[in-house]
Amino acid sequence: MEPMNEYERQREERIQRNNAILKQLGVHTAAQKLAAGRGRRPPQRLKRKAPVKAAVRKCARLSREDQEGPKKENLKALNTEHDELMTLKDYFKWKGQDVNGIIVDGQYRGWVCPAICKKYGIPDSEEEAFALGGSGRGGSKGAKTGKMHGWSNARAFSATQLRTNPNAYFYRHVAPDEEQAQGDWTEEEHELFLETAKANGVGDKWGLFASHIPARVGYQCSAYYRETIIPRGLIIDPRFRMSRAGKAVFVG
Repeated sequence: MEPMNEYERQREERIQRNNAILKQLGVHTAAQKLAAGRGRRPPQRLKRKAPVKAAVRKCARLSREDQEGPKKENLKALNTEHDELMTLKDYFKWKGQDVNGIIVDGQYRGWVCPAICKKYGIPDSEEEAFALGGSGRGGSKGAKTGKMHGWSNARAFSATQLRTNPNAYFYRHVAPDEEQAQGDWTEEEHELFLETAKANGVGDKWGLFASHIPARVGYQCSAYYRETIIPRGLIIDPRFRMSRAGKAVFVG
C-alpha cells in the first residue's frame, strides 16, 4: 500500500472527525432506521374519492303522485284576489253583515255647492259654465293663478278653471279662501259626504261633489269612497266588487 500524501492524510482525518461527531449526535442511527422503515412499508394504493352527489333542491311541494286532491275548502285559498271578487250583496252576506246602504248607480247629478257658486261667481249650471268658457269671458274670480312650485301641468291648469270648469278645479283644489284638510276624516265630514251622496248621487264628477265638503278635494273624496264608504256598506254601488280581504275594486 502506497503511503498517503499530506493532502490525503488531512482529508482522512477530517472524515474520521466528522463521523465521530455524527455518531455522538445519533444521526447515523436515525438515518439507518428511516431507510429500513421505507424498505419494509408496502406500497399504498391510491384511494379513489367517492363521487359527490349532486345537491338536490328541497321543495315543499309534493309530486303529483304523492299529493292528495285539494279539498273544496282549500280551493278558495288557492284563488287569486281577482277570482275572489264578489258583488257587494254576496260579500256582506258572506261576512254575515246586514247592511242598509244608500243605493246608487255611480253617477253624480248635482252641481257646485250653491254657496260656493254665489261667493265666487260660478255659473248656476254646467251649460252656462260651458258657454262662459267658450266666450272667452271666463275669468276665474278668486281662482289661483300662475304655477305654484312643484305643481303638475294638470294642477296648474285646473287652478284657472274655477268658473268655466269647476269639476276640474275642485278635483285638485279647495275653494280659494280654504286650506286643504289632510289625514283622517272627521265625523262631520263623513256625515256631509253621505248627505251629499243621498241628495245628488255619487260615483263620478268628484270635483263637483267635493265642493259640498269644505277643505276636501275631489281625489280625496274618491279615495274615501273606495277605502271607507264602500267596504262598510254605507253606499251600494254596483260598479264595485269586494275581495275577501275587504278591498273594494272598481270593475265598471
